[in-house]
Amino acid sequence: MDIKNIFGTVSPPPALKGLVDQDPSGAGGISIFLSNLIALIYMLAAFVLIFMLVWGAWDWITSGGEKEKLEGARRKLINAIVGIILFAVAFAVIQVLGIFTGFKFFEGQKPPAGQTEE
Repeated sequence: MDIKNIFGTVSPPPALKGLVDQDPSGAGGISIFLSNLIALIYMLAAFVLIFMLVWGAWDWITSGGEKEKLEGARRKLINAIVGIILFAVAFAVIQVLGIFTGFKFFEGQKPPAGQTEE
C-alpha cells in the first residue's frame, strides 16, 4: 500500500481556490480578512458618530436653556468629535505599521458591487 495516497488529495473549497492559487501561504487571505474587519469597524464608528452628533444636537435643541442639559449635550458632541479624531489617528497608525511591517492593509479587496477597479 502506498503511504502517500492513504488520505487522498486535499484541495481548497471552490470559493477559496483563486485565493490559494495566488498565495499558497494564506497571508493574502489574512490580509483581506483584517482589512475587511478594520473597514467594518470604521463603518460602525461612522454610524456611531452620526448618531452621537444627532443625539447631542437634539439634546441641545430640547434643553430649553437649562444649564445641565446644555452641558450634557455639549459633552456628547465633544465626545463624538474626540472619538472620530481618535479613529483617524488609529487609521494613521495602522498605515504606518503597514509600512514598517510590509503588511498591506486595504489592498487586494474586491470593489463594491457596481464599481470597477481602476
